[in-house]
Amino acid sequence: MSERLFCLRDTRPIKLNFFTRIAGRSVAGVCAASFLVACASPPPRSDFPLATAQENRSFESDLAEGKRAAKVAEKNSEASAEYHFSLAQAYVAEGNPDRAIEEYKLTLLFDPGSALVYARLATEYVKKGMLSDAMETCKEALQRDPKFVDARLMLAGLYLNARQDEDALREYEQVLKLDARHEEAAVYKAQALGEAGRSKEAAIFLRKFVKANPESALGWYTLARFEQALERVEPATQAYRKAIALRPGFPQASLALGYLYEEKGKNAQAMEIYRTLYDETQDLGAANRLATLLLKAEKYRDAVPYLETIEAADPEDMNARVKLGLIQMELKNYDRAIAIFENILAKAPNSDRIQYYLGSVYEETGKPEQAIKALRKIEPSSKLYPDAVLHVAYLLKEKESVAASRAYIDAAIETSPNLSSFYVFRASLDEGANDIAGAVAVLEKAVVKFSEDEKILYYLGSLYDRIGKVDQGLQKMEAILKVNPNNVDALNYIGYTWTVQGLRLNDAEKLLKRALALKPDNAYIRDSWGWYLFVRGKLGEAVVELEKAAQLKPDEATILEHLADAYLRKNLREKALARYTDAIRYAQDDSAKKKIEAKRENLSRELAETRSQEAAPVRMPASRK
Repeated sequence: MSERLFCLRDTRPIKLNFFTRIAGRSVAGVCAASFLVACASPPPRSDFPLATAQENRSFESDLAEGKRAAKVAEKNSEASAEYHFSLAQAYVAEGNPDRAIEEYKLTLLFDPGSALVYARLATEYVKKGMLSDAMETCKEALQRDPKFVDARLMLAGLYLNARQDEDALREYEQVLKLDARHEEAAVYKAQALGEAGRSKEAAIFLRKFVKANPESALGWYTLARFEQALERVEPATQAYRKAIALRPGFPQASLALGYLYEEKGKNAQAMEIYRTLYDETQDLGAANRLATLLLKAEKYRDAVPYLETIEAADPEDMNARVKLGLIQMELKNYDRAIAIFENILAKAPNSDRIQYYLGSVYEETGKPEQAIKALRKIEPSSKLYPDAVLHVAYLLKEKESVAASRAYIDAAIETSPNLSSFYVFRASLDEGANDIAGAVAVLEKAVVKFSEDEKILYYLGSLYDRIGKVDQGLQKMEAILKVNPNNVDALNYIGYTWTVQGLRLNDAEKLLKRALALKPDNAYIRDSWGWYLFVRGKLGEAVVELEKAAQLKPDEATILEHLADAYLRKNLREKALARYTDAIRYAQDDSAKKKIEAKRENLSRELAETRSQEAAPVRMPASRK
């Protein structure tokens, strides 16, 4: 229910000067002037029904009966109205609207002309969700006192709740006629206009209001919200700053201005606003935004004090604790991170996210047994389950054996057969054990289930290439392009393979150009394109491209070998010899290393012969002796 329905703050005194105790029930603290109890009660529950016709007839009957007894009652007690009003206020304080309503009704039997009592009764109706009764009771109050501003504001709020926007606006206008400086009426009127889709009209009204009432911080703040909604960023910024200047530590205005700066990518200005608010008020919203922005900027250590403030203010705020734990991980304060995560798990033992973080910390600190224990607690239903399984499988391979890892991942595949990453890892275990046939068998089984999985297709194609089944490798790569024509790895593989085979060179050119356009800084694609130019006899262009590739990946043996071949073809033999030497240093495959060594030996011999010939003395003809 709108907060506008709870705005009754009448301060007109009623002459009371006694305390009371009734039927053994203590009405604690009910003193003569106790009807200034705040009406900022919780919003009414929507599950309370409106008053029935029978209840309304009962109220009318009570009024009639009360009139007959009024004179007698007045003789018996000169304070009957005050007596029931005090009881009503006590029940309000106790949170008992039903009894409060009864006592307000009894008060009206003795003082039917009291606008204040009608307004208080309306407030209790609102708490009960009896909005029609509240509306009629507000009208009764205004009939008795048309200048009763709080009753009129409540009625306007009820009209808004009933979608009677024009009626609500009329009531706000009435309040502003009575008091042109009334902030709440101005703000509520603007909000009503905004809810009716008349935001421009609301902004115009608020500009006039703050011009006439320049000290209204609430007016400036509300104007700023409407200016922002109308995408008038500069006027919104100025209005927010005006509101903050008028009311230092104004949290809503400061946070809204900070959000506006964030939306525009001005994080430094946003942080300045948040820091000022935090320094003045220790506002948790400001602390949260500061922590978030500092984390984005990877200033982890600076974010810690703000997160600790949030945690201290609300020990149940798990989000702040999790962020603190992650920060400690980034700062390599692993013991502190472990303590934080274990503390969270003590309260939330089923949190898969925290189990995952804890396992990651243990893995990072070289404690595989604890890591495995934490990660194994993550259930298959969790989104983190695939990553957790892969971490456990990897740790088992490193800590125990490939066989243990293989058994674990096989069990995981049986439990969750629709997770493609498990098959990829399983194949990698066989490949690592040099069982290429086993890896191929795993991936062929996976392809049946994941026929369009690019990663599986590429891995399988590369394995076929490795065992010399190039045509089958090409088939898998072409299958990838049917799924994703812009898969650069497949484009590069096919283009390079055709180039090496000397087949379909025009098609190879198209594929390699497309791959290069998609990833111009990829060393392998640049190398493939350079080698294509070499094969086509464009040696100068080939050298340029292969040098670029070598700069991008200076420790890749194949690229260095290609560059050396290009240098040699261009008769840059010394440079070729140096690149062959580099290629041998980085070659990981024995057969590849032997091939490059043979090239270097041949070139070294040629260079030696050339130097020998150049060093030999020139023989003069006999006729010249």
